[in-house]
Amino acid sequence: MITSDTLILKLTLQAKLLAKFLNLPESFGYDLLATTIYQHIDFEDLCDSIAEFNYASSFGALSEYQKLKYVLICEVEDKELIEDLHLEIEQMAIRLESKAVINISKIDLISNLFKLFGLENESKYIVDAEHIELDWQLCFDSLQDHQAVLSTDLLINEIPFRFLATKVSFDEFSVDNVKHSLHTNLTQSDDSTAKTNEERIKIDEHIKWVGDSCDCLSNFESDTPDRNPCYFKINNQNYLVYGFPLSPHLSITDIGHASNINIRIKDTEEKQVFILNLGSERLTLECIFLNKIEDGEKCYSPKNQWINDSLLSRKDACQFRIVFNNSYYLMILRPFAHVDWLVNAL
Repeated sequence: MITSDTLILKLTLQAKLLAKFLNLPESFGYDLLATTIYQHIDFEDLCDSIAEFNYASSFGALSEYQKLKYVLICEVEDKELIEDLHLEIEQMAIRLESKAVINISKIDLISNLFKLFGLENESKYIVDAEHIELDWQLCFDSLQDHQAVLSTDLLINEIPFRFLATKVSFDEFSVDNVKHSLHTNLTQSDDSTAKTNEERIKIDEHIKWVGDSCDCLSNFESDTPDRNPCYFKINNQNYLVYGFPLSPHLSITDIGHASNINIRIKDTEEKQVFILNLGSERLTLECIFLNKIEDGEKCYSPKNQWINDSLLSRKDACQFRIVFNNSYYLMILRPFAHVDWLVNAL
């Protein structure tokens, strides 16, 4: 049973955590929590509002319910509360920045606020998409191994995306080993039909695209294994999976029934890295801020130009910048690396 004493104890712990996250004296956390997170005059006023719970017919009947409701996260059925928090948490961060000197990035600040409410996955930008069933389709009929290249389309924030999975096999990650594996695994059958000849050019283009994308988006120079891309298992075989927004000139065959992954893109200029949990496998989605729409389309930085010239160079990739929060972004999908989890967890 939830009591006002329990909730006040929870607020006290949140205040201490908030001060710790921001490297402030513990005593500063109380009023900072009250004013910026729960929009009350001070911590005493916040506790007085919670005390109304002793004689209210329900928590929803409290006069300050809309301001107080997030304290119930992890205490009650909280799916709607968490959805509301996703919409409000940036405003909480803005209020904090106006009240205290913040020495961490906005992405880290929002991550810490999710931790404040006990939401570990959200704090690490982990997106649970176990409900998504990926319908992998063959890409090339003329390959000796028909399963060597697979594709599937789905929606991310209602934007059509194409995922391309390429089978690989090597002992040590390097650009040369990736390319050698691609040439080995993507061997065509011996027959010299028109179909085989037609696909030969496309297969060569695909090999170059995977090699270039891997070179651009994977850190092969590092001695740290955590930076290496992880295989994506399909039918117990190892694949590298890359993805991109689909060209608007193309369409998902059955878009009305296509699976959608909903991701909350924050209004910040920092790169946002999301880990997609797809059953027992993981992929990483990067959302890279370019500039505000009001500033017009600006030239890419060298790194973003490299992404555009490699991963986004395919004819079926969208050549337009993606718009969120009145800003332009690049959105790319790449293999998960353990460093993604480590960076988001810190």
